[in-house]
Amino acid sequence: RYQRRVRGSCWLRSRTNITMSVTIDSSAIKQAKSSIFKEGNRSGWILLGYEGKSNHIKLVASGNGKPEEMAHLLKDDEVQYAMVRIPDQKDEHPTVKDIYIAWTGPKVKIIERGKKKTHTGDVEALLQPVHASLTATNSKNFNEHVIRDKSGPLSGSHVID
Repeated sequence: RYQRRVRGSCWLRSRTNITMSVTIDSSAIKQAKSSIFKEGNRSGWILLGYEGKSNHIKLVASGNGKPEEMAHLLKDDEVQYAMVRIPDQKDEHPTVKDIYIAWTGPKVKIIERGKKKTHTGDVEALLQPVHASLTATNSKNFNEHVIRDKSGPLSGSHVID
């Protein structure tokens, strides 16, 4: 902690130690993940979000369909996290990709973006293993084709905008 002297005997703190702790409903999330992302399932998704204005992350919804089914649940004024499974081909063999997506709605205030950005690593660690990590800011482009394209190692940008 740093202090500096301003105008005589007045001391002000110029830096404070603030940590943004997060709590995660990991049991419900792990249960949804294991039922949706079990071996043999070729598609599916889970969506996580904050409970009110708190730093508590909970399961919002899950489904066995394509990512497009989840797009309408992405809120413009919230930070949310998703994991999607999409079908893929590797050496002419059918396989799947599990992709982590951090959603930041276009109406989220800059201060809230910064605070919630610190939680991304904790959420991603809970959802491991994943093939790729993306950031999304535009729900209109939130579809299987764009997710597959942006999750490739040579895609350049890993942002869905």
